[in-house]
Amino acid sequence: MLVNLRALFVRLIDIVLLRSGPEQLPASPGLLTIVVAMNVAVSAIVYSLLAKPPLHWQLQLLVGTVVTLVWFRVAFGFVNKPERFLQTSAAVFGTNTLFVPALIPMVAELLPFLEKPEPTASPPALLSLLAAVLGIWLLTVQVRIVRAAFEWHFIAAIIFIFGMNFASALVYGMLFGVPAKPG
Repeated sequence: MLVNLRALFVRLIDIVLLRSGPEQLPASPGLLTIVVAMNVAVSAIVYSLLAKPPLHWQLQLLVGTVVTLVWFRVAFGFVNKPERFLQTSAAVFGTNTLFVPALIPMVAELLPFLEKPEPTASPPALLSLLAAVLGIWLLTVQVRIVRAAFEWHFIAAIIFIFGMNFASALVYGMLFGVPAKPG
């Protein structure tokens, strides 16, 4: 079991370093279940360790996970490539799991500067730069995964990723409403 997890970790690192694609992962429902559970668990641990976690992060995590799975399932059905769902979803959730421990705390630290912009207080430049670099790297990895899985141009893959994130926010807003701004 430990050998299998190590092999999975090495393959995910190769995907993150842009040395391989989702086709290197086994097409296994069990693997997808494990990777999604690891993503949710790591995200929950990181959120619970934050001093000021976002409101309703549990619901956001649940909605984001379900929407991502449905988004890929529907998209692969639409392009008539359902056999690629397991590998691609495992690659997306697995690589995301590697970025979560760094990105969530950075975004949590920068969020107050976005919610209440004050002309006298600017966000920490180094943290902003590091968060931007990691965010762009994650986007690049996800775009490469989508490009390889769907055999699309990179512009279509970028639109697909942004559409998935927009759909997640839209579903969350429709189910739970937009939180009121503190007055």
